[in-house]
Amino acid sequence: MAVEDEEELAIDDLDDFEVEESSEGLLGSDDESEPPWGPSIAVNGTVYAVSLFWQPLQDTSDPIPEVQETVQNVMEGADLFCLRTGTSPQYGIGNSMEGHKAGMPSAAAAVAEIFQDKASSVAVFEVDEGWWFIAVRNDLILSEEDILYLNEDDAKRAFYAMMAVPDWGRKVAPASWDVDGTEEIDLWDILKSSGSSKLVRIDKAARQKMRMIIGGAGVVVLYIGYKLIGGIFGPSTPTVVRPIMPLKPLFEEEAPQQKIVEPKPWEKLVVTSDLLNRCNAGVMQMKSMVIPGWDLGQITCSASGLSTTWTMKWGHIGWLKRAFDEYGVRGLDYIIADSGTTAVVSLSIGTVAVHSDTPKFLTYEAREELNNIFQAIGSDVTITEERTRIYARASRDGLRMETHEDRTYARLIFSFTSDLAIEDWISVFDRFPALEITNLHYNPLNNEWTYEGQIYEPII
Repeated sequence: MAVEDEEELAIDDLDDFEVEESSEGLLGSDDESEPPWGPSIAVNGTVYAVSLFWQPLQDTSDPIPEVQETVQNVMEGADLFCLRTGTSPQYGIGNSMEGHKAGMPSAAAAVAEIFQDKASSVAVFEVDEGWWFIAVRNDLILSEEDILYLNEDDAKRAFYAMMAVPDWGRKVAPASWDVDGTEEIDLWDILKSSGSSKLVRIDKAARQKMRMIIGGAGVVVLYIGYKLIGGIFGPSTPTVVRPIMPLKPLFEEEAPQQKIVEPKPWEKLVVTSDLLNRCNAGVMQMKSMVIPGWDLGQITCSASGLSTTWTMKWGHIGWLKRAFDEYGVRGLDYIIADSGTTAVVSLSIGTVAVHSDTPKFLTYEAREELNNIFQAIGSDVTITEERTRIYARASRDGLRMETHEDRTYARLIFSFTSDLAIEDWISVFDRFPALEITNLHYNPLNNEWTYEGQIYEPII
């Protein structure tokens, strides 16, 4: 269903959103358990709506029933919504009583489109209004993870809690937080366009839908009237006798159920040797670069690519830019911080091969085997066990009912640091079926590698 776009807001419209300190929701209620939050941010002269409640959209042709159901059951009193179309359609709900306004574009929808190169991203952007937190998992904005925190500690708590979830393709945080494995990205540099996802009033969209229904009904009434009048005054037509057709059954037969076999996590694993070799080659490329006055920081590598930072100790920014141009490393990109003394650098390592494997070890067997190896070489390893449960669900596709069963996957999470050559560990990793290296960290100061990975347990 098409919804009319309303006028886009400019930064001057911020004055319209000033509220008294006693307003509930916008600056937080008297209940201190609810962190204070804000409804909008201003970026590059445009006011964006934030702190929306996001849900996946099932029927893109008619979103109003889903939106109204969510408002009635979860967000009572909300009166605004926006749509995010594409491969993962969603709708976000806002409330004018809390500071949102019709015509505001959604910041979360715009950034999610920019971050589509990686399916999962978690980020905190420091803006003039506070600290905006957003989490996108498998190309879906998480329902309550689009929040503008007014207190930095609240934003940190939300970010650290989400960092406990593994396999983020992109992690963004202010450089002042000094969080390992994160990069700082300036929201003003990437949010150039407001996108097409803008807040509209729910009642206005519903009225527009009703007008379309009434208009269609009017056409039907006119057509029926025309046929009736034509039947009265027009020439009579001979009666045609048609054979009697069997009546339809009073009750439709139950749609057959089809059990869907869910792909298991170990059926698409990154090939360990390919990832290690590509990361090693990327690190050597980065180490070979000599930039006067600039120091290379810790390098992080995963199947998504390689990232690091360069920090200026003396000199000026022109030397860094000239070095990057002259080295001409293919797939290298960088963003320079506002201070001009730090550059976040990324390097593509190409497409890493994937394969299917079958788990062999139970978690306690893998733990014993790992401990035996590291005790033999006199080194330390950190091991924890995690279980991920995928809940059952059912869906209807035409006349077919699909059912998905509950599944629980156990895996052993391990990490260790070593100064041995990276190829020395490939044969060790090959001893464990269904093992996957998720992250590598290289310290250029002492030439040490930190390995993070997981070993899946077979389903018994």
